[in-house]
Amino acid sequence: MVEKRLRKFQGIKSECVPPDYIGDSEPDLLFVCWGSSRGSTIEAADQLRTEGTRVGVLHFSQVWPLVPESFDKKITSAKKAIAVESNATAQFARLIRRETGIEIGASILRYDGLPITPEYIVARI
Repeated sequence: MVEKRLRKFQGIKSECVPPDYIGDSEPDLLFVCWGSSRGSTIEAADQLRTEGTRVGVLHFSQVWPLVPESFDKKITSAKKAIAVESNATAQFARLIRRETGIEIGASILRYDGLPITPEYIVARI
């Protein structure tokens, strides 16, 4: 039964939705986000790009299961990666670290019940 479940899990992984990447091909700064923070994070990246920063956004619409081959090079090739999340403990960044060993070194978190806005993100860079 365990082997059967493991085979099924491999099939599920083959049907996973890969994260979307928006931005410069070799970013100095990479935002890693998921869910509803997508729009605000993309707008913040656009603002920073107008100031001359090479920025990328890696947005996950599906957070489990993770398929590292679909995103690991994007995170490791960026000069700096920042997790943008609506929680107090950077839960998704911790999940990525646990499952892949990739450490996202910084985070912008909002957990006061208000939405993450582009201004909120840019002010914390």
